[in-house]
Amino acid sequence: MNNRILNYVLIADDDHDICDLLAYLLEKAGYETQKVYDGDAVISSLMKREPSLLLLDNVMPGASGMDILAHTHLYYPQLPVIMITGNGGIFDAVSAIKAGARDYLTKPFDNARVLELVNKELQILKQMMSNYVNCEPKQDTSRRIAAEMGNSTEIQMLIKSILNVAPTNFSVIIQGQSGTGKELVAKNIHLASQRSSNIFTPIDCGAIPDTLIENELFGHEKGSYTGADQRKVGRIEATEGGTLFLDEIVNLSLSSQSKLLRVLQERVIYRVGSIKPIPVNIRILVASNEDLLDAVIKGRFREDLYFRLNEFTIRIPSLHNRPADILFLAHRYILETSLELGKSIPPLSSSAINELLQYSWPGNVRELRAVMRRAVLLAEIEIGVSELNLPVSTNTKQLSDQLDKAQKTSCEVFSDNCLECLESRLPEGMTLKEMEVFVSNMIIKQMMIRTGNNKSETSRRLSIDYKTLLSKIKKFPT
Repeated sequence: MNNRILNYVLIADDDHDICDLLAYLLEKAGYETQKVYDGDAVISSLMKREPSLLLLDNVMPGASGMDILAHTHLYYPQLPVIMITGNGGIFDAVSAIKAGARDYLTKPFDNARVLELVNKELQILKQMMSNYVNCEPKQDTSRRIAAEMGNSTEIQMLIKSILNVAPTNFSVIIQGQSGTGKELVAKNIHLASQRSSNIFTPIDCGAIPDTLIENELFGHEKGSYTGADQRKVGRIEATEGGTLFLDEIVNLSLSSQSKLLRVLQERVIYRVGSIKPIPVNIRILVASNEDLLDAVIKGRFREDLYFRLNEFTIRIPSLHNRPADILFLAHRYILETSLELGKSIPPLSSSAINELLQYSWPGNVRELRAVMRRAVLLAEIEIGVSELNLPVSTNTKQLSDQLDKAQKTSCEVFSDNCLECLESRLPEGMTLKEMEVFVSNMIIKQMMIRTGNNKSETSRRLSIDYKTLLSKIKKFPT
């Protein structure tokens, strides 16, 4: 990368006149250029040589502009891409920027604007390259994570957290919904640490029965129990010098949590059936899709272990909360699956793009990957809404379902004449916002009465997160 010429611009447009004009402008300004006229040729050129900047038409024969954008970010996450679009293609340009393009040009474009954008992006790139020698490991980590998770502001903040904590020996708690990439974050912490040349050991605490987990972690001595016909080295001991990642740690029994606390405090383990301490030098990273502090409050997780592990916490935002990554990842999975299946890369239709951006993604990145792999398999010409086959087609339907459920719930809580009941209880002079809070509080109070003040059951019946319910109850007027 350090040897790359920083003035090489790849121009991709099926209009030969546009390519010639752009090449003339840029070469006159001192840039080296190459012209390509279809999507497949762009990908072929990218595989042969990394450009400093890509000027990319959104609509071309072969691979579409969005497919190529996904390809460039997969292999060259920091490559600046400027999209070229027709007058009616503003929506496509905005979608491209959400998927990682730096900017866009609208045909017919102003020559001065072309040079302004190219100069600006290459100045930024040159500044990055001048700093690269002093921070190459960090740049490599940043590029790798961006290629795997996206280029949104939220992911850039996540990368910063990873780079801050990776060089230390801090224990780290990684919080995030199922499917957001907690193990991926843990692996990248390990790869950016001084332990990267040693082993990274992931263990899913929810996949191993309580009766076997301690044997798996600590190992056992020969004859320590029936069937133990030879000594076994546990996963902690086998990770000597490396990083142990405990996924879904809240599933560990309280007994196992106690022994893990000893490992953290004393840096020794005891094999099952032995009283001899074995020193260990490992780093421990843990993850949970449940808030560990909530688990402490509920008595499911040891408070002392929580505070010992909580030297640093990383929270991974859900995919729904970082929509800028949705199209980037979708195109990445389209490209990967197309290469795997030996198929031409199918473009996403405009309706499919809308569907992807509106869907709530409860399964996060894991769900998106499965959806795109299936869509590529089914697609013949392009990927449309039918190929996506999302469980709920739009947020509008979800909202409708939620409103229907809320209406049924409110009728159940109040009475058959719930509107009259509600009208008689509303204080005069309330704003709409105050009414919403008032009605919400009434529903919760009535359901608490019905469930005998059982907060868990109230949370279940009203489909409210338990933590949110507690927060609302605390705000009840006295």
